This record gives sequence, C-alpha cells and structure tokens, in this order.
Amino acid sequence: MRQGNIIGKRIRLVRELRKWTQQQFARKLRDARHDVSRDIVARWELCQNPVTDTRLLGIATVLRASVLDLFPSRGRGRPRTF
Repeated sequence: MRQGNIIGKRIRLVRELRKWTQQQFARKLRDARHDVSRDIVARWELCQNPVTDTRLLGIATVLRASVLDLFPSRGRGRPRTF
C-alpha cells in the first residue's frame, strides 16, 4: 500500500493564499535547492505522495508558514499566520 501525506490540502491552501500556481511554487522550491516539479507539488496537494522532513521544512520556509500550520487540526480553518 502506498502512503501519502496529511498536509497536502494545507499546502494547497497556503499556496493559493499566496496566489502562486503549482508551477511558480515548484520554481520557488527549486530556487531553495529542493528538486521539485509541478507534478510533485500536484501529488502532494492530492495527498498522494509523502513529504519528507527536509522537504517539509523547505515547503514551510518557501510558503513563509510554520510547520505546524501545514498540519490539519480540528476547529482550525485557515492557517493562523495568514
């Protein structure tokens, strides 16, 4: 069984709040030295591909969000820092 992730929907939410396309986000991650394509971003957002701990830190940094903001939590709508 292939495992995905639990943060994909939050990644998409924050990316969209930044008004970035998946392609723009992937480019920003590559600029930050993360080898990521638009397809990988799409799979993360669909919760299909796992996100490693180092990529999680990179994603949070590029999105200017805390790592905790990327995890779903009951009763929390939008990430608190936005």
